[in-house]
Amino acid sequence: MKLNKIALALVAVAAAPLAANAGVTISPLLLGYHYTGEAHDEQREILKTGKNLYVNADGNNIDDGTPFNGANGHPNNGGVAKESSLYTGAALGIELTPSTQFQVEYGVSSANGEASEDSAKAGVNRFDVEQTMLSGNFLIGTEEFTGYTDSAFKPYVLVGAGQSKIKVENQETYTAAKGSSVGTVNAGTEVAESKDTIGNLGLGAMYRINDALSLRGEARAIHNFDNNWWEGMALAGLEVVLGGHLAPTVAVPPMQEPVIDTTPVVVVESDLDSDGDGVPDSIDACPGTPMNVVVDERGCPVPVDITDELKMELRVFFDNDKSAIKAQYQPEIAKVAEKMREYPNSTARVEGHASKTGPSARYNQRLSEARAVAVKSMLTNEFGIAPNRLSTVGYGYDNPIAPNDTEEGRAMNRRVYAIITGDKTMTVEQTKDMVVQ
Repeated sequence: MKLNKIALALVAVAAAPLAANAGVTISPLLLGYHYTGEAHDEQREILKTGKNLYVNADGNNIDDGTPFNGANGHPNNGGVAKESSLYTGAALGIELTPSTQFQVEYGVSSANGEASEDSAKAGVNRFDVEQTMLSGNFLIGTEEFTGYTDSAFKPYVLVGAGQSKIKVENQETYTAAKGSSVGTVNAGTEVAESKDTIGNLGLGAMYRINDALSLRGEARAIHNFDNNWWEGMALAGLEVVLGGHLAPTVAVPPMQEPVIDTTPVVVVESDLDSDGDGVPDSIDACPGTPMNVVVDERGCPVPVDITDELKMELRVFFDNDKSAIKAQYQPEIAKVAEKMREYPNSTARVEGHASKTGPSARYNQRLSEARAVAVKSMLTNEFGIAPNRLSTVGYGYDNPIAPNDTEEGRAMNRRVYAIITGDKTMTVEQTKDMVVQ
């Protein structure tokens, strides 16, 4: 199935500077069934296996591949059609939103060729047909229209375009018609090909096993624009996400200004105001109001919504060449989890760092990422914080906070630094101090 071609294509695409960012997706192996039965008639018209192999009555080559009707002993050229077969591919993508991504996919489908009756009579009837496809596809999640949910089942619509190349090789050695300049054609010789523009349209779904792995299944229709035929495909595979999925954006409603009642209150001199709120006892529906509290015309406190903001930091230090969290820092991580539960819309950015030791910069980069993931995993697995509220990033040894030429400095640089932000809205009684502000 030409797996070496797939591996080379993936390496070339992966060379782009995306792998260190969250939302990069890799489908290392896509397996499926490629159905081509509906396209056989059109394929035979394009994949003429006898082009430049037949001669006319004068013994001259027919360069345009025009078939004869069998007169003068020259065979007709009926072409070949590719049989349905196994599809093997791989894809690399990047998330554009939490539920939509763009992927580059490369795949190969190889099969025997089904010769026409005319080609078979001519002795040219056994072929290997290989079809390679390179396409760019948008996987648009239905949550773009219905709203993001915590469900592990993520349906999507696939829309894309690319190029298909079909190559036909004969399996057996044969001799061209008498008088042809081609003569004997050896086995393994390419006898026809077609390079066309294709469009992809499909339905599929991801099932998220965790924040890094998802199962993928899909049904796809493929249209050949150049030759106007349709193909079908059903495939499945495993998708890996580097750095975790993009977190959905949580919209925070703007704080509303408190409504202050400016209706004048008429006070009768003979009425008493026991609580001093400016409303006579005779019409005060809320007697005993505390001092400095704003009241309405009935003497009752006026409620107001205020926003309490959260901003806290977390620092966790690690042993050399280790990503395991030491017991002394677990209480600090527990405090962060408690605050994130208190502020339901809060999020945390977890940054991993390393000292300038180890065999290479790449090794320290992976070590810093592993430290950040360790803190995220403890918040998720031990304290129940949703993974989509936590993002991780590794900086290797690029952002030291102390010199790396001393043991004390290196110990300070082996760290995770997290910033936790959020807010919550509370309803309180409005005071006159708030009105002044």
